[in-house]
Amino acid sequence: MTTRVIVPHRGLDASKSRLSPVLSPDERGDLAAHILRRVLRIARQAVPDVVVISPSPDLGELVEATGARLLVQRGMGLNSGLDQAREAATADGVETLVVLHGDLPELDVPEIQALIAAVPLEGGVAIAPDRAGSGTNGLALRPPSAIPFRFGVDSFSAHQEAARSAGVPSAIVRRSGLAFDLDTPDDLSEWLRSGVLA
Repeated sequence: MTTRVIVPHRGLDASKSRLSPVLSPDERGDLAAHILRRVLRIARQAVPDVVVISPSPDLGELVEATGARLLVQRGMGLNSGLDQAREAATADGVETLVVLHGDLPELDVPEIQALIAAVPLEGGVAIAPDRAGSGTNGLALRPPSAIPFRFGVDSFSAHQEAARSAGVPSAIVRRSGLAFDLDTPDDLSEWLRSGVLA
């Protein structure tokens, strides 16, 4: 069964603005690049077919160095970018689509495998919430068109409701590496204390 991982990314210049009280723009860009490289490296260990969707063509060199591919987004907006990436995946015959955010510094291969394995065999979705239980940090869909993307405010409940509305089964995957996204100065301090820096 063919599987593709999609990693949406705004671009390094637009990343991590909430860390501006503690990091300079260059430091924020370096941090975002470091975490994105790690996410792509881990994702490719789990699923060889990894695509980054971003409005920033400047990510090309970083993405290609990891063995992933960059799809330059037409227009703006997370959900519209993911729709574009989904169209490309469907055209390529992908059967299972996985969305992972590019700011998951403690992500590891078994967590991606668990997310994919949680998708019901007959089709449906698996949703990995963030630590607050409000956002969606990982989403797996079989087929790729199983539900519409509902990233944004309260996306975890929005994706659950989308599955109910579509009449497809859903599973919830709670794993620490999927749940921990690095957004705030407190997140940064916690991550630095954890020692998971490679």
